[in-house]
Amino acid sequence: MEQGVLQLTLAWDGKEIVSTGIVSSRPMLAKALRGLPVARVSEIIPRVFSLCRHAQDAAARLCIQAARAERAALDDARDLGLAVAIEAIVEHLYHLLMAWPPLLQKPCRASRIEQFGAWRKRLLAVVDAAAAAALAVDLANWLAELEVPPFDDRLAVTAVALLPQLSAAEWAPLIDREDFAALPTFAGQAAETGVLARHAGDPGLAFLLADGQRIQARLAARLLELRWLAAGLADPSRLSALVDATAVAAGCGLARIETARGTLLHRIELAADCVEDYQIIAPTEWNFHPQGAFDSEMSGCPAQTRDDARIRAACLALSLDPCVPYELRIVDA
Repeated sequence: MEQGVLQLTLAWDGKEIVSTGIVSSRPMLAKALRGLPVARVSEIIPRVFSLCRHAQDAAARLCIQAARAERAALDDARDLGLAVAIEAIVEHLYHLLMAWPPLLQKPCRASRIEQFGAWRKRLLAVVDAAAAAALAVDLANWLAELEVPPFDDRLAVTAVALLPQLSAAEWAPLIDREDFAALPTFAGQAAETGVLARHAGDPGLAFLLADGQRIQARLAARLLELRWLAAGLADPSRLSALVDATAVAAGCGLARIETARGTLLHRIELAADCVEDYQIIAPTEWNFHPQGAFDSEMSGCPAQTRDDARIRAACLALSLDPCVPYELRIVDA
C-alpha cells in the first residue's frame, strides 16, 4: 500500500507567509480493515507501517484485547512498553544526530553517523528487561553529554494548544464522530501532540516557550524525553505508562500508545469476531491538521525570500515530525 504524502503549500507575498494549505494523500488503512476477521488485523498492521511499527502493533493488539474483554497480563504490558520505548529512542537519536544537523547546515561528521549506527545496533539487540537494564547505564551516561542543535526561532507565532496527556479511558468518549481520525480535535480545536506536549511542564521548556522559541523547545523536549526513556530502560515497569487500553463498550476497544511523534490511538468495533469499524488517529493528523500546529506557526511567519520560507517550513515540519514524506510548494499570494 502506498504511504502517501503531505502536500504543504505556502502562500508568500514577498514579506511573509500569508497562509498555508495542507492536503494529505495518505490512504486510510483503517477503512480497508472493515469486514476482515479480527485475527488479520494483528498480521496486517505491522507489515503496513514502516515507521512506529512496534507502536502500531501494540495499539492493534491492545485495542483487540480490550474489545474482547481480555485482561492484558502485566508482563505483556511491560514488554509492549519496552518495545515502544526502544523504538522511540532510536527515532529521537536519528533526529538529533542525523536529521537536524544537515538541515541547519552543520558539517556531516563521521563520528555522529557512527554514534547513531552503534546505538541503533545496541538498542535493536535488546530482547528483554535484563538486556535493557544492562544498556541503560551506558546510554544515560552518554546522553548526559549530548546537546541539542541550537536553533534561533524567536518569533511571535500563534500556537495551538498542546494536547493533554490522557489515558485510553479518558479518550474513549472524545472520539465521537466518523471523521475524527482524519481531522482530530480536542475541545473542538486543533492541538499539538508529541514531545513538547508531553514535557511542557518542564521549567526549561517553559522558558523557551515564553521566549517564543517553539522549535527549539521541541528539540529540547526530544533530549529530555530521551533521558527519561533511558532511565526507564533500567526499570521497564515505568515504561508501561506508554501504553494502555480500555473497553469502550461490548465489542469495542480503544488503545493509547505514546510514540516518538505523539499520541497514537486505535479504536476497534467487532461484530461476530470481524472488524465492523476501525479508526487509527495518528500524530501526523494532529500536527498537520489544516488548522493545526504547522498552519498556525507558518501563517504570518516573516520570510524575505523564497529560500527563507522554504527553510523555515522545512525546520517546522521536521520539528513536528510527520510520519509520511511531504512536498513543499511556495506560491505567490
